[in-house]
Amino acid sequence: MFVTGHIKKGTARAAQEYESPLLVLTGTEYARMSFRELHDRLCDALRGARPRLAIQVFAPERSTLVFDDGSATETGEGQPLE
Repeated sequence: MFVTGHIKKGTARAAQEYESPLLVLTGTEYARMSFRELHDRLCDALRGARPRLAIQVFAPERSTLVFDDGSATETGEGQPLE
């Protein structure tokens, strides 16, 4: 089971149970899964319905995130070119 720091622990049924874990795997699934598969599943769970980040472009005045669906978002200050 994978959880984030914001997931509430403890339910009416069990004190050690999480209300909505990020990702739940059986021991067999976890043992057979490659690290890449685990990483992808965790990233997908964290990202939700948002598109996957493709690249980040740094410019002196701003930084731009470009996603695999073609959308882009400016993030404010960029990284100075050296």
